[in-house]
Amino acid sequence: MKAILILLFVVLGAGAFIGEKMVQDPGYVLISYDNTTLETSIWVLLLFCFVAFLFTHWAVNLFFKLSLPTKQFGLWRKNRIARTAQKRTYKGLIALSEGQWWQAQRLLSQTAPIAAQPLINYLGAAKAAHEQGHIANTDEFFAKAREVAPEAEVSIGLQEAEVQIDRGNNAQAVVTLKRLHSLAPKHTGILRDLADLQQSQKSWDELISLLPKLRKLQVMSTEQLFAIESNCHAQMLSNLLSKLPVESTANAKVKALTKSWKALPNTLNQNSKLIITYTRALLEAEAPDQAEKFLRAQIKGSWDNNLIDLYGTINSSDTSKQYNLVISWLKNQPENAALLLCAARLAMFNQKWQEAVVHFEHSITLQPSIDAYRSLAQLLESLGEHTKALEASHQAMELTEDHSPKLPLPVLVDTAQTVS
Repeated sequence: MKAILILLFVVLGAGAFIGEKMVQDPGYVLISYDNTTLETSIWVLLLFCFVAFLFTHWAVNLFFKLSLPTKQFGLWRKNRIARTAQKRTYKGLIALSEGQWWQAQRLLSQTAPIAAQPLINYLGAAKAAHEQGHIANTDEFFAKAREVAPEAEVSIGLQEAEVQIDRGNNAQAVVTLKRLHSLAPKHTGILRDLADLQQSQKSWDELISLLPKLRKLQVMSTEQLFAIESNCHAQMLSNLLSKLPVESTANAKVKALTKSWKALPNTLNQNSKLIITYTRALLEAEAPDQAEKFLRAQIKGSWDNNLIDLYGTINSSDTSKQYNLVISWLKNQPENAALLLCAARLAMFNQKWQEAVVHFEHSITLQPSIDAYRSLAQLLESLGEHTKALEASHQAMELTEDHSPKLPLPVLVDTAQTVS
């Protein structure tokens, strides 16, 4: 209230002062333009300017107020389109998650041009089209996704690679994943998919070269990486001979195998799976003496019943020496079923038939196995002991898993009791 009174006194004072000045000296203003002149006092000119300012201010405000409804309508229409796009996109994603492919494709593709995030719509539409087997539409949606979001190439490429795998085009999927890997070298998902594809394509060399990156970025567990690495080298050893020229000599084959074995990482040269693979490759290369020497050294270095089992199948140039060696091992491990089976096989190579029978029977007593029963049955049949051979064959069949259905059988009637 005090402020209003003070303002009122200031206005009255200013008005009195200006009124006095207007009476004392009204001033004179002459405005001339072309043949027209305008004469007035300075106070009238100031009043005119003040009124003109007020009118201009009022006109500008009126103009903006009249145009405001048009802007509000445009904003309302824009918001309405955005809400519609969001609603239809939501319905499309729900349909996609529920496997309603046709509806999902229609909703997502139609809404994509007006959606806030068209990339999501196009990728969803591509998946829906792929699930329906529409190859052309799938590729078209991927292309549109790249147009609206070229910076999302990794995300688009990952889904595209998945589609290529589903189509059975693994070679193209590998190309796609390699390109993505060059764009995102540390993307663990890309590396995992690439490793899986290379395993399925048996690209062992490429997979081995990828292992350091898999290990560095911890894409898989240590156990998984070790299993992959050992399997890769085992497969390469197994396939090495088939890649050599047909005219390769036994000596050339052995040299190639030896070179490959020596190239193994130190963490793998004690792996029993690889030892067995290498030994079998030497046997395939018709080098039983080298296979026997190598395997004997491995067994002495680290005892493994799997190696013992394989040792009994090697028919070297000196099987007598092999047999005597195994017998010496038996003195320390007389109840080792695998070692007894090995001794039985080597006894057969040395034509020590009765000793072989004893070893087979002892091994079976400790640990029955189909191989031991079958080998014993064949040996007994050759020795003329048909009854025992038939019994051994029957025991082998008993160990074989039977998947046949259980059917009713006739009950035998004792005819002698029936007559009495």
